[in-house]
Amino acid sequence: MKRIVEDIQITDPLGIHARPAAALAVAVRKSGARVTLRFGQNSADAASVVRLLGLGAGPRSRVTAEIEGEDEAVAAALAALRAHLCPEPAA
Repeated sequence: MKRIVEDIQITDPLGIHARPAAALAVAVRKSGARVTLRFGQNSADAASVVRLLGLGAGPRSRVTAEIEGEDEAVAAALAALRAHLCPEPAA
């Protein structure tokens, strides 16, 4: 079992909102890892859209991700976090 903690700055101009929260929750569930996001005094299970939205993390906010699971699950969850919270700008 592997555990990592990583700070992630949200670059989505809308912060955590419905579309990326839903996609992230699905990806986290598929990964098999346990992912908790922390923002200020709030924490959320990243497999729950409602809890992700309840964090209140806006653009340029920093969240702390705690990820636990097998190596492949942790890697998949971390990739999902980066893809959905830190999207590359459209060219």
